[in-house]
Amino acid sequence: MSRPKLIQAIASRVPVTRYLDYREFLQAVYLALKQELGTYSYLTYAEDLGFSKTNVIHLIIKGKRPLTGKAADRISSAFEMRANERKYFEQLVDFQNSHDPIEREKLMQNLLHYKTKEVHSEASHDQLEFFTEWFNVAIYELAFTPYFTEEPKDLAALLTPRIRPEQARKSLELLQRLDLLRKDETSGRLIPTRNRVSTGDEIASLAIIRYHQKMIDLGKESLTSVDAALRDISAISIAIPEDKLPELKKEISALRKKLLGMAEAESHPDAVYQVNFQLFPLSRQKIKKS
Repeated sequence: MSRPKLIQAIASRVPVTRYLDYREFLQAVYLALKQELGTYSYLTYAEDLGFSKTNVIHLIIKGKRPLTGKAADRISSAFEMRANERKYFEQLVDFQNSHDPIEREKLMQNLLHYKTKEVHSEASHDQLEFFTEWFNVAIYELAFTPYFTEEPKDLAALLTPRIRPEQARKSLELLQRLDLLRKDETSGRLIPTRNRVSTGDEIASLAIIRYHQKMIDLGKESLTSVDAALRDISAISIAIPEDKLPELKKEISALRKKLLGMAEAESHPDAVYQVNFQLFPLSRQKIKKS
């Protein structure tokens, strides 16, 4: 098999729609090629993708140089991407190169649209849909309270912010398909199963990022829409050694597990709350000397 054909074959086995970082995608294809050929360099990779025989692709993968739209076009042609994959790749490049929050939100919606077209199993479609809308999680948790109702209009009115009855109806259907809610044989009513939704590699990254985006947005809205007595939103900025980051994440994980344990121990919950933990840098990471 010629090298161009091999590149196209490997690119088809490493679909770009599994990635939310074009650098990781390009690196994955490169490593697969190297494993197949034994000897393969970034210089040859650049040449095979239609660039000059330089370290340009290595610089792009290492994040030292952005991938332009024109270069993305050249790469998608070298990989002979299908139409949907090509559009996803183009939007992914624009998404990572953009610094405008509104534009990034629109591009994320586009990525989700093209990703959905690549999800072939019904189960994966349902998993992706579950994390795409915040109220799916809220309705599932609401099913543990005495106020839960199967009437879409009433259910929609219970949530804050309110949703449309049609959204509530579709959410109930989705939760049943995912076996999160099921009919009780005795009462004939929907009851929660205490199951959890797990995602495979096919949709995990996009689904979880979308879920966190939605919940962070709700947190922002609550600052002005929810009475202070019903919320607790605080923030601290701290200066720490970079090697303390794993310890901080471990502390957050421990508190998250503690809160989950408290919730699961309650036999008569009567409200649904969202708890967000956010830890992110406000300064650029220092450049480590090799």
